[in-house]
Amino acid sequence: MPDVHSGARAAAQMREDWAEHISLRMYLNSMVTLNAPDHGRVRGLAARVFTPNKIKKMQPAVEKRTDELINELIERSAGGEPVDIVELLAMPFPVAVISDMLGLPYEDGKRTWELADDWSRVFSGVYTEEDLVAADAAAEELTGYFIDVIKAVRAEPKDDLMSALVQEAANGKLDEEELMALILFLFTAGFAATTNLIATGVLALIEHPDELKRWRADKSITPTAVEELLRHTAHTTASSRLTTRPVTIGGTDIPEGVLVLALLSAANRDPARFPDPHRLDLSRDNGAHLSFSAGGHFCFGGTLARMEAADLFPKLIDTFTNIELAGTPGRRAIMGLTGYTSLPVTLGR
Repeated sequence: MPDVHSGARAAAQMREDWAEHISLRMYLNSMVTLNAPDHGRVRGLAARVFTPNKIKKMQPAVEKRTDELINELIERSAGGEPVDIVELLAMPFPVAVISDMLGLPYEDGKRTWELADDWSRVFSGVYTEEDLVAADAAAEELTGYFIDVIKAVRAEPKDDLMSALVQEAANGKLDEEELMALILFLFTAGFAATTNLIATGVLALIEHPDELKRWRADKSITPTAVEELLRHTAHTTASSRLTTRPVTIGGTDIPEGVLVLALLSAANRDPARFPDPHRLDLSRDNGAHLSFSAGGHFCFGGTLARMEAADLFPKLIDTFTNIELAGTPGRRAIMGLTGYTSLPVTLGR
């Protein structure tokens, strides 16, 4: 409800000198923090470009990338040595897909992923000065990279998402800073959810071998299995907003101008909505989770993440009949987001 909360004002409260930091400026101009009417204008434009039909057309590319990366996993794990699921699958898979959609060179994927990951350190509003320095440097390099991409697209447009976005900007619907913020956000959002879902999902399946066995035996549960992994291992754990007027939530009176942290992962474990909420149940038929948020800020990239997960997980668990943890996973230390920087496993066939 935009009349109740403000994403932009919450983002601006990060610090008084936010305008001096490129990482914060780019985040403040992204869809996730904009209010009406700018939010509707920018989101509407993105939704017209990032359509369900265009996502559906990515299915062959998704399948191709899945097969390539699983074949690489087969080769890398053939000797029984541990492999890192994040490095070899969770990161390169969605980055390759969103790069295909945006018309970006695949070989740039690893570096742009690292930069986008560093930029995302400031998204929650809770970060160290070291995080801010890294985020600013990353946003600076990413901006320079995409400036060159935009120049190339303007010189020679193609039939891809990037060309469509640049054309919309040329039509006067976006200024240059809005265009850059939108591109950075779409690129980051285009892989972050799937990267975290793959890593947390694989670990959840390792920790729940009976559910893994059930999915392997019955692929008809794939749609509910994907939704349950999204619910149980929510990649976005919290979202901050600033109240624009007094409001009462759950019997608690909240005055105007208060920063509220909504715990989405807690909502996903609400026993009033999900019976036995801490149990992973891949056939659970209640998909009303908040892992992609809700309302005006609902993530329309969720369609792509679901399609990627529905193709990858069944192939992964069919290819490898034995998936075991081979070390301590490296946790992603970013408030509001969950995931892993590394997930060492052994894979058997």
